[in-house]
Amino acid sequence: MAFVIFLDIDGVLNTKTTCERATSEQYTGIDGERVKILGLAMKECRAEGVVLTTDWKDLPEEHEDYVYLQKKLASYGIKILGKTQEPYTWQRGVGILQYLQEHPEIEEYVIIDDQHFDFRDDSKLWENYLDTECRGIEHSILASKTPTVTAMVFLDSIKHYSL
Repeated sequence: MAFVIFLDIDGVLNTKTTCERATSEQYTGIDGERVKILGLAMKECRAEGVVLTTDWKDLPEEHEDYVYLQKKLASYGIKILGKTQEPYTWQRGVGILQYLQEHPEIEEYVIIDDQHFDFRDDSKLWENYLDTECRGIEHSILASKTPTVTAMVFLDSIKHYSL
């Protein structure tokens, strides 16, 4: 039984108040404390790793900022398992559904993002979506009024480690 996190970066692991910059200075950096919260919650809930939904996924893997991202996540034991591919940037849900179809071993998942994109178009996506409201992972809320148990348990873990 595989459990993964579909992960955005901007607004989740950094915010407008993040002072750190990525290696190239093109991106806002990644807040180590937020990565720590994610890593601890994933370990507690036995998530296998993350699938990138973020715009950062479009960087070549040898790009200095992608290497920076990998190192930040790895410092808290977080593995990048893959990346979604969507036809348009505003269709992250389509990319997630395609990834799930291509990876039937994934039985449980949570989406962590700061924007709704097209997640409401599919009830399962919406019920597994944690909205950070651009305020960082520690401010995550359940998007759906009828969330999955997986989303509720993972949110509880995030809140526990955000104290």
